[in-house]
Amino acid sequence: PTYTPTNAAAATSTITPGDKRCVADCNEDEEVTVDEIVTATNIALGIVDVAGCPSSDKNGDRSVTVDEILTAVANALSGCPL
Repeated sequence: PTYTPTNAAAATSTITPGDKRCVADCNEDEEVTVDEIVTATNIALGIVDVAGCPSSDKNGDRSVTVDEILTAVANALSGCPL
């Protein structure tokens, strides 16, 4: 058998990934606060659904990982990227 790639459209999520500007800016005020980092951490632990802070999910895979939490902490300390 041979592999033939297809151009089938992939399913997309209804939640917008947080790569638009500021990871973990849950209320979209262009800054990340401790409570937003806690929310992102709770999403990573499975306590809160990703819908609780869609911007925490930078890559759009409907989960929050350690690297996304670290980005959130950097955003809280240094400000959101312009």
